[in-house]
Amino acid sequence: MTHLNDTMSTSLLTTHKKNAHLTKEERVMIATLKSQGLSNRAIGRQLGVNHQTINNELNRGTVRQLRRQKSNGKIYEYSYYIYSYEAGQATYLEHHRHSGRRRLYYSSKQFLRLADQLMLGEFDDHHYSPQA
Repeated sequence: MTHLNDTMSTSLLTTHKKNAHLTKEERVMIATLKSQGLSNRAIGRQLGVNHQTINNELNRGTVRQLRRQKSNGKIYEYSYYIYSYEAGQATYLEHHRHSGRRRLYYSSKQFLRLADQLMLGEFDDHHYSPQA
């Protein structure tokens, strides 16, 4: 019966679509499984993704935490690192927002001036349509 339970729990977690980005729910699962002490390879097997994907996600979502402890009238600060699925999701969304091809005409002022001159007829006596 334990083998059946292990098989069922594993099959419920392996719903990841190949060649797709991690979802928020998968990031929550990564945080939960990592806090239980599982390795990247074990987490990858359970989620159905490569262990390097888990490693990249852990690097993306790892944040520094500070812990203050008061002892004998002194305050001691300790820093440690922990994976946060919220930070991982926020970083993913920020990177996704900036992804994509950069348009040439956004970065080239000279091209914009030439296009304006052609459309306004300042370059020669002909007016050129922007749709042409």
